[in-house]
Amino acid sequence: MDNPWVSLIFWLFLATIIVSAFYFPRRIMKKKKQYDERFVYNDHLSRSYGWIGSLGVIFVAWFLSLVIFHSMIAFWLISVIYVGHMVSYMIGSAIANSRN
Repeated sequence: MDNPWVSLIFWLFLATIIVSAFYFPRRIMKKKKQYDERFVYNDHLSRSYGWIGSLGVIFVAWFLSLVIFHSMIAFWLISVIYVGHMVSYMIGSAIANSRN
């Protein structure tokens, strides 16, 4: 992808697909009122397990980039991913605390 416009259109298209794959099924489920307490509890629990697993993968990649590959570029990229991961977690927990 040498053309930056093609790359931009590709990434915007991919982001649109990912966002719509998350948003539209939830909107349809809410309209049909298919969410109950068990679903909400299991959804929150699975998201927290997924978050811990994701954090573990980031730490392993961090370790590999520093100790095994000695790559500072990879270390800083993974650091940016970690900071983004934690900032989004902070925003999500602030929203959840404001609703309770």
